Amino acid sequence: MREAGVFDYVIAGGGSAGCTLAARLAEEPGVSVLLVEAGGKGASLFSRMPAGNGFIFGNPRHDWGFESTPQAGLDGRRLYYPRGRGLGGSSLMNGMIYIRGNPADYDRWRQKGLSGWSYGDVLPYFRKSAAAPHRPDDLFHGADGPLKLSPAGNHDTVNDRFLAACEQAGAPRNPDFNGPTQEGAGRFDTKVWQGVRQSSARAYLDKPGGNLTIICDSHVLRVAMEGARAVGLMLSTGMVRARRETVLCMGAFGSPQCLMLSGIGPADHLRAHGIAPVVDLPGVGSSLYDHPNMPMQFGLLRPELSMARHQRIDRAAWMGLRWLLAKGGPAAAPFWSTALFHAVRDHAMPELEIFFTPMVVREEGGPKGFSIQSFLSAGKTIIARGKMAEPGLQFDINLLRPQSSGTVRLASADPLARPVIDPGFFSNPADLDDLVAGVRHMREVVAQRAFADVAGAEMSPGAEAVSDADIRQAIRARATTGHHPVSTCRMGGDHDQGAVLDAALRVRGIEGLRVADASSFPDQISGNTGAPVIMLAEKAADMMLGRSALPQHDPRPVSV
Repeated sequence: MREAGVFDYVIAGGGSAGCTLAARLAEEPGVSVLLVEAGGKGASLFSRMPAGNGFIFGNPRHDWGFESTPQAGLDGRRLYYPRGRGLGGSSLMNGMIYIRGNPADYDRWRQKGLSGWSYGDVLPYFRKSAAAPHRPDDLFHGADGPLKLSPAGNHDTVNDRFLAACEQAGAPRNPDFNGPTQEGAGRFDTKVWQGVRQSSARAYLDKPGGNLTIICDSHVLRVAMEGARAVGLMLSTGMVRARRETVLCMGAFGSPQCLMLSGIGPADHLRAHGIAPVVDLPGVGSSLYDHPNMPMQFGLLRPELSMARHQRIDRAAWMGLRWLLAKGGPAAAPFWSTALFHAVRDHAMPELEIFFTPMVVREEGGPKGFSIQSFLSAGKTIIARGKMAEPGLQFDINLLRPQSSGTVRLASADPLARPVIDPGFFSNPADLDDLVAGVRHMREVVAQRAFADVAGAEMSPGAEAVSDADIRQAIRARATTGHHPVSTCRMGGDHDQGAVLDAALRVRGIEGLRVADASSFPDQISGNTGAPVIMLAEKAADMMLGRSALPQHDPRPVSV
């Protein structure tokens, strides 16, 4: 196979981690960096419009469209796993919510033997990566990072009602989910700036320097190996060599698949697919954690408060025009702006993250094709990812630290074959208990006086689900993914037999190879994963360049 070039660092995958890492490495004078992305450049009007991700989901040009195996814990249903395809990865299509997780998540990582990963160690990298001008002189936030943040838009009367109802049900008001404490109800910070989605490509690669080369539309087939040393990547377009290091940033599904195709992983599984093991690492593809999500839906007595009103053809056209002309209006922000971190047992570590959206989405039945209803509701692609939205109140209850885990495995030795994804939802039935508690608590929230003239009847799971057994069955029938898969190439201490990486993200038993993305997390974090992935890549750049880590910074009160 022909060689396509030699670089100091070669990075596989142009998602949030890959864009961040490539940009930071390329800042070093005299260092050459190659970033390889299997998708295109990610350039699309709808990947820039915050409300436009309905055009991205399911579009094979922008969405890998993975699917899980049938899940016994979900009554045999499969889960649809949208994953971004193109420079920016899933940041081209995600909900743009900026959540770092709970500070105690990172202290737990340090307690697992991962030196340099406590909250005080990682907060400087969160601050370095993002700018929050609306939080000036804040010890928890930076002002100069490439990722620009703003308070969630589309924050209106019904969101204020939700926050008030949460308080009336006992929750504290939380002005900053990324501050010293996480519990409570509040408004999100979002990865939106001046009405435009801040994907990782836009934030970090808007003006790439001369040290950085980017190759798109080129599939990574495997890591090129010489003995137990990684020397580059075998691509669908040729071989590229790395003088210093090769880094996989292909995500929780792609990175373990690439390692296994390269002979790095569970030896018996590799042999079963005709792949000679280079190093037997049983943890590759194991420990797949994701946030199960239980959607609850209620009617809305005041339809004019629902975001569903914008899907009518005339309103959708006006919404799009306002964004095109002035980057304003409803399309300039996600349709969700508030959430509740609810503690079932531990106020310092809430078990549930509950997202509020002032509309409900229903599956359309009947024949496909043209209909007057579909024509008049042409905005449904933006509003509800091609489905019909109705006035209503939706609460998406995410279990933050599930005990259930799953695997990513090879379907075959073909690098272009989809991996076999089994998240193992509810394989530990204890995970259902906190979700049952979440359903009961949201019924209590909706019953508060703040929602008295707003909330209608419970639509899903329905008032007939009374007993714990009824609610558990409803969860099995309705739960979806929270879109936060992690830990399939996880870091771990030297004592951890299942660890794939050491604390510096180096693959155990292999020279010159690291993994830096959500698959590297030692376990699941308590929140959305986009911001932590960027933090991890920022930290990885300093490690790889031999720089001293940023000074520790932990402004939490001593009592926290």
